Amino acid sequence: MNDSNNFPNRIPIFPLPMVFFPGQMRGLYIFEPRYKELLQTCIHTGSPFGIVLENRPSREEPHPSPHAVGVLAHIFQVARQPDDTFLIQIYGGERFRVQQFHYDMPFLQAEISSAPLGQTDTDLAHRMFDAVEDMLEAYLDALTQASGIDFQIPNMPETPEQLGYLTAAALQINNDQKQKLLSKTTLPELFQDEIAHLHSELDLMDWINATIATPANNIFSGFGPEIAISLN
Repeated sequence: MNDSNNFPNRIPIFPLPMVFFPGQMRGLYIFEPRYKELLQTCIHTGSPFGIVLENRPSREEPHPSPHAVGVLAHIFQVARQPDDTFLIQIYGGERFRVQQFHYDMPFLQAEISSAPLGQTDTDLAHRMFDAVEDMLEAYLDALTQASGIDFQIPNMPETPEQLGYLTAAALQINNDQKQKLLSKTTLPELFQDEIAHLHSELDLMDWINATIATPANNIFSGFGPEIAISLN
């Protein structure tokens, strides 16, 4: 999946309160001056930037560095707004690991190395594919019923790696749990954790759908974070 000859060594970094996955598409609203400068840098150089999950401040570490495993964000659409802010559309590319953060620019930068997911085309990965696909489809059906929001995916991924990352993006779990999924070393390990999450989430959805007669008109309407509504 990764071409090491074209993989960047140092990139701008955009820490966010979300986990971004390879293959995922989403929009971002750019309004802070430092991130507008980051955007201009990427546009002028044609380079991606990296999205990493923010670390929460603590008393011991009030200004922590972000998580070290992230994903390259490739910009494919930019819309400048009348107030000089920007709406951009990005596509999740390669996974990377931060070797060193740099704080000498208005925006964060990092030296990175490619971190491809291992064992993506093994017999075990292909055997697990069908089980994860079936559970994901059941989960999305249950989410749609519970929330009144259409979580259906017209075309399921054809490769185990694509399914692994789509499932991670679709799961309605917290960012720390999603970061653990993103950081998995091999695809079978990722599938194993996703199966455990899907079992728990399906049990929860069964309870919600059995308890609530009209989910679209009650307090559970819009269940889950908005980011997970866009799965492709």
